[in-house]
Formats: sequence, C-alpha cells, structure tokens
Amino acid sequence: MHTARNTWKERNRRTFEGNSQRPDQVFILIQEEVNLRRWACGSPDLC
Repeated sequence: MHTARNTWKERNRRTFEGNSQRPDQVFILIQEEVNLRRWACGSPDLC
C-alpha cells in the first residue's frame, strides 16, 4: 500500500507540477512513511 501510494504521488508530481524525484528518493519516502506509521501505531498496517 505504501509503495502504491508513493508511486501515485510521484506520478502526480511529475504530471501536474513538472517536478520529479529519483527512484532512490521515492524509496526513502516510502521507508520514512512506514517508519512513521510504525512509530505512531506499532505497525504500519494498523493505521
């Protein structure tokens, strides 16, 4: 779910804002989101 969401956000950024990030930057965003949810909920799947 996190991968799909961040891939979709990157697609929108490229399409509508004309900006893009490298794949490794998108991967870091995915890792950060998972870690934040894990910290907040105890598991990335609970929230």
